[in-house]
Amino acid sequence: MSLPRSGFPAVPERLRFATTGQIIGFGLLTALVFTVIYPEHSLQRHLERSAHTDTVSIAYLFAWLRADPNDHHLRILLAQRLFDKGDISQSRQILNPVFKVKDLKQELHSKADILLLNLLERQLWTYQPQSATFNNALKHYLQQLRKVSHYSWPQERLEKFAKNAFDFGDTQLAKELYYQLIFSAKTVNVEWFANIARLYLAQQQYRAAARSYLQAMPYTTTFAQRKQFFLSGVKALQSGNLLPDAVDAGQTYAGMLLADTEVLEYLTRLALAANRPDIAQYYVSLLLKQRISPTGANP
Repeated sequence: MSLPRSGFPAVPERLRFATTGQIIGFGLLTALVFTVIYPEHSLQRHLERSAHTDTVSIAYLFAWLRADPNDHHLRILLAQRLFDKGDISQSRQILNPVFKVKDLKQELHSKADILLLNLLERQLWTYQPQSATFNNALKHYLQQLRKVSHYSWPQERLEKFAKNAFDFGDTQLAKELYYQLIFSAKTVNVEWFANIARLYLAQQQYRAAARSYLQAMPYTTTFAQRKQFFLSGVKALQSGNLLPDAVDAGQTYAGMLLADTEVLEYLTRLALAANRPDIAQYYVSLLLKQRISPTGANP
């Protein structure tokens, strides 16, 4: 005796995803369509303008590069797309042959150099800090940073390079980059001078450190900031036991800061330490005037 049929509809077969071969075939078909729509290098330029890093466009770029391995523009574009996708190792592998080309156009050379710098920086943070691998990668990164540092950069990127060189201990490169910022930026950040001064202090170059602090004074925007850089400059000389130089700097750069009680008290002590009682007496007289007329003190 047969069982009665259920009233429920039959369960349809589960849909299957496409096989790997079908996906590749679809990619090639898409590439063929693209070739018809964008003949020859116009497709390459279209892909370059596009910000997409999808699998199909990358697969097309790979196929095109295999067809023309000497298309260096295409090689750099593919390496950039792989970098954007996060595939650092393959991006580096694709890019490396570019640096063996002797007659590479300057524009392409610059693009390759910049991409390599980005690759080296990204790769650097995949290693254990202070390990031998990290230190070797850091050496290559700083070499590449020095190579591209004289290119034309927007201020934000140049400031990042200077900070990286500063943080990674390349003193000379950091100073060069901060000076490059000072000479090229429309608005100067006084902290660039401060960082240069710190680098000089680490090398015990006290006069150079003081000069950097004092050179920042015209770029300060507040009385407190001007006072900070003045005192830092004079104290840099004092820390190097260059007391006569410190006294001279105090007389030369104090200016309107002589209206500040803290500055006068410091300069008085400095003059006495340098065995210059005549200068100390002058500062004391200014202090007495302030006490007689306190409204003029500490602007």
